[in-house]
Amino acid sequence: MNEKESKIRFGVIGTENSHVNQACKRFNLEKSIKGAVVEALYPGEGDTLEHVKEVQKEGNVPLLVEKPEDMLGRIDAVIIMNRHAKYHGKYARLFLENRIPTLIDKPFSCNLEEAREIIELSHKTNTWLSSSSTVWKTSSFQNFFKRAKEELGPIHSGMVGGPFDFESEFGGVFFYGIHAVEMLLNGFGYDVKTVSAKLHRKNCFVTTTLESGKVVALHLIGEKGGTFQVLVHCEKGSRYLEVDTSDGYDIGFRTLIENIKTNTRPFSDEQLLMPIKVLLAIDKSARENREVEIK
Repeated sequence: MNEKESKIRFGVIGTENSHVNQACKRFNLEKSIKGAVVEALYPGEGDTLEHVKEVQKEGNVPLLVEKPEDMLGRIDAVIIMNRHAKYHGKYARLFLENRIPTLIDKPFSCNLEEAREIIELSHKTNTWLSSSSTVWKTSSFQNFFKRAKEELGPIHSGMVGGPFDFESEFGGVFFYGIHAVEMLLNGFGYDVKTVSAKLHRKNCFVTTTLESGKVVALHLIGEKGGTFQVLVHCEKGSRYLEVDTSDGYDIGFRTLIENIKTNTRPFSDEQLLMPIKVLLAIDKSARENREVEIK
């Protein structure tokens, strides 16, 4: 991106995801978030031409391209939004090879080796790369942990929960399980040591142990009524939160713009890989009915 450009021109790959509508709303229509515009769209494997044309019209997006390569020279950064992470890798490679800052919408990948290759390519080309959920970025989530630690002391155990679909067509545990896993990692720590998961009907209950000594449960709810929630047990008491996700998009998009403009990677390589490791471990543990060690 030209340093003199006041706005980042985003290209979006994978327009079946409602996240593209949220980006267009904030950048192109209401312009409630300054510093960026959605400049170009490519539908990807999950969308139809009819729908992407609707997204383009309703979102006031200048360009609808026939192939991803057509975005090169017309955008400053790309957001890869396909619902299924199996499509993320090939698009990430294209844009990283052309030194285009790349955000891979959660989940980063369903394949650990592919994720490592993408990260390595980003370093080889010296190109910004990131990926994450926004649930844990909300002020609700962040303030909850801050206040709990201040008022109740160190956290020794807890629970995170959220919606889930073990057999999702968009990558099974990865598609919605990523939210709860990133809540676990950002709230309790990235030092997950073991995972033990049990499926009961459509729900999956997971016990994780951390190197720090913490024990954290994940309640992954495939039946009706599952909401994003957190429970912490501290030295001086316990506290529960049903997460208010209403400011997640705003915080996520503002952080994205700042990170790209300052060329700041918000996560280490291992932090990008850890959600994938945990999700793969949950899937393996549930299918094989045994504890799985994170390596």
